[in-house]
Amino acid sequence: MPTEDTQLIRFLQQECSRLKDANRLLTDDVRALRRYLQALQSLQETVQHFTPEQDILALLDDTLYCALELLDAADGSLMLIDEETDELVFVLVHGAVRETLPGIRFDRRQGIAGWVAENAKPVVVNNVLTDLRFLRDMDEQVGFETRALVAVPLVARGRVLGVIEGLNKRSGGDFTEEDGKLLSVLATLAASALDYAAAVIEAEEQT
Repeated sequence: MPTEDTQLIRFLQQECSRLKDANRLLTDDVRALRRYLQALQSLQETVQHFTPEQDILALLDDTLYCALELLDAADGSLMLIDEETDELVFVLVHGAVRETLPGIRFDRRQGIAGWVAENAKPVVVNNVLTDLRFLRDMDEQVGFETRALVAVPLVARGRVLGVIEGLNKRSGGDFTEEDGKLLSVLATLAASALDYAAAVIEAEEQT
């Protein structure tokens, strides 16, 4: 039979271990919060100085960067729909294939991104190899490995303009529904900026 002293020691050891775990989680939360604030501050500065004729790509690029920081995603992209060719085009890319992926096109109805564009709904996939919509050829073409992703549509005034997606958590963990909601907020900002810039430019061309 364990003595009272032994039971007390075990209790204190367990409590110490619990407190260490709680402290580690709190530290991780504080780091994440700091990362969120830094990313949002950077995006806010871009928005404050935004001029549609000159800075739309800069705003979209900062929005994508902010999204990846908030999601803790290693890679990501912003694709726009080319209405003339009925394709999705990689316009902005962050991460390992930033230099090789921009400009690549594919049928706007193919892949997970195509499904998101076609259905105007966000999607979270934490094992793309089990998803029949996944385009393996795209990874092979650019020498990349997609493991998990979250993708949301860029929608302005009921019209889908493109798709923004985050790939592969740096931590190796899963994307969550909350990640999808957060990315959707940033996608709304990006889509509104695109729509506004297009309207301004069109108005200037008509004057």
